[in-house]
Amino acid sequence: MKKAAVIFLLVVMAAGIFFRIDYQLQPGPALADTEEGFSNPVRITRGSSLREIAAQLENTGIINSRRLFEIYILLNDYQGNLQAGTYIFSENDGMLEVADKIRRGEAASFRITIPEGFTLEEITERLARQTDFDIEVIRQSLEDETLERDYLPDENLVKWKLEGFLYPDTYIFPYDFSPEEILAVMIKRFESEWLERLEKEIEQQGGSNHNLEIADYVTVASLIEKEANLTEEKPRIAGVIYNRLSQDMRLQLDATVQYVLPERVDRVLYRHLEIDSSYNTYLVEGLPPGPIASPGGESLAAALEPEDNDYLFYFALPDGSHVFTRSYQEHLEQQRERLNR
Repeated sequence: MKKAAVIFLLVVMAAGIFFRIDYQLQPGPALADTEEGFSNPVRITRGSSLREIAAQLENTGIINSRRLFEIYILLNDYQGNLQAGTYIFSENDGMLEVADKIRRGEAASFRITIPEGFTLEEITERLARQTDFDIEVIRQSLEDETLERDYLPDENLVKWKLEGFLYPDTYIFPYDFSPEEILAVMIKRFESEWLERLEKEIEQQGGSNHNLEIADYVTVASLIEKEANLTEEKPRIAGVIYNRLSQDMRLQLDATVQYVLPERVDRVLYRHLEIDSSYNTYLVEGLPPGPIASPGGESLAAALEPEDNDYLFYFALPDGSHVFTRSYQEHLEQQRERLNR
């Protein structure tokens, strides 16, 4: 009878140990109680010891037992492999999954898409929404010296010197990237995709194509991006822009007026055309001092390879397409004709 009691007691104790360990291996309270299914970001700094990491994970509710975490790491000889970084854990991550993520360096990242035609203000607003950075911190980062480039327009003349050079694309950034690092990646994407081609175009033209520099081509491309709704019309609109520049005509583009308005309007009115701004191409001659948005590849290609035409005017139709004309008289006639339909 005594022997049976001892065996029963041992079984009970073993079961208790098993269930206690099993509980400690489960996701911590911060993961079990999260509504979003993911933890808040947990930043493990470089040089943290195993004990410090274990304590941090337990204190933030990611794991249930720092001691069991330490034992697991030591038994597997992982202590030298734990990697610094910012981590986000899911509600299904038990202690073993947490340990393996840190060992493999699976730091948190986020995906962000910058659409073609976004202005710099729209880009920084989207970045602020998808990161922990205040929008003013991001905009202050625009002045970081690591982002300086000799092809950028004169910062004393433009609203934002990096306007147009934060290339529109879908990016995946580590969660602990600084604003400067994020912006640098966007600029380098522009450079890897277009800088060499732009430099080659300038060299081949020898300055004959309206004496345009890199910033000027990007400015033209940004105008095309904001004016054209259809891809097939972009080279044609580029041709109109260059034709008007060649004849010293003001560009008179609504997109440049929209750029300086406090808020975008559905329709540019006559009173908007009188806004005093170096970007207002109804009042100033030539190109605006810099880009008005981030142009995509098709708009940049159109700026480099415009359609060879003799159009000087165009106006938009309800479907987003445009009617192109060669004279102002024809322009007015086409508008009247469509109004009377």
